[in-house]
Amino acid sequence: MRTQRAWWIALWLLLCLMVAGVVSAQEGGDVERGGELFVENCAVCHGVDGQGRIGASLEDFPGIDPGAAMRQTIAAGVAGSVMPAWSEDQGGPLSDQDIDDIVAYISQAIGGTEPIEPLPTYVPPAIEPMPNIEGDPQHGAIVYQLNCVMCHGEEGRGRFGAPLAKAWPGVEPPAYIYEVVSSGISGSTMPAWSLETGGPLTPGEIEDVTAYVLSLTPATAQATPAAVPEGPLSMTTSLVVLGILVVLGVITLALYYRRA
Repeated sequence: MRTQRAWWIALWLLLCLMVAGVVSAQEGGDVERGGELFVENCAVCHGVDGQGRIGASLEDFPGIDPGAAMRQTIAAGVAGSVMPAWSEDQGGPLSDQDIDDIVAYISQAIGGTEPIEPLPTYVPPAIEPMPNIEGDPQHGAIVYQLNCVMCHGEEGRGRFGAPLAKAWPGVEPPAYIYEVVSSGISGSTMPAWSLETGGPLTPGEIEDVTAYVLSLTPATAQATPAAVPEGPLSMTTSLVVLGILVVLGVITLALYYRRA
């Protein structure tokens, strides 16, 4: 009887450790997915290699706990700078898991223990030049994809940056867009992109991306599908836990009938 009780306690402890291990793995950062998210959201400012571009270098992140500092900076942004808040709780587009994945990738890839995720290849659409507009909108689509899409969304539909696919007011929309791209907007997260102000874009590239922005058309209104609520665990984790509980039930029944 004591042997059976000891065996039963050991089995319970083992199953608890298995569940804890599954949940812990679920909460950790996925380096591979973090690399994809980094390229999609962070490389535009910090460089694909983390060396810095219009954003800071990520090679030597300050703090006793760099992971915690990175997580806080990504989630809440940096007040008074062009670093926005990325977490959903702060109005950004990234979930807590997204941020954990990015932190895991930065810690390993920029630290030299993980291959750096390359920038994806982008093939621009065929866009006819607009009359009386300087710049090549087709080349501007490439400039936009590499520098603007992270904030302003695909085809200028908006993300946590302003939507750009709209009717632009004013007498000279091209001049206004060119100036905003070149010099940024003071007191906002819109940085200055021109070489003259410390950015990476040439005057020709700014003319091209201006032409591309003016070629965008507003999206037609569509009904937003209802969001499917998510539980605290993923489907895979839930199935693993359910399997453990089933095994536990079978063992319990076997021991019960054996004693009976």
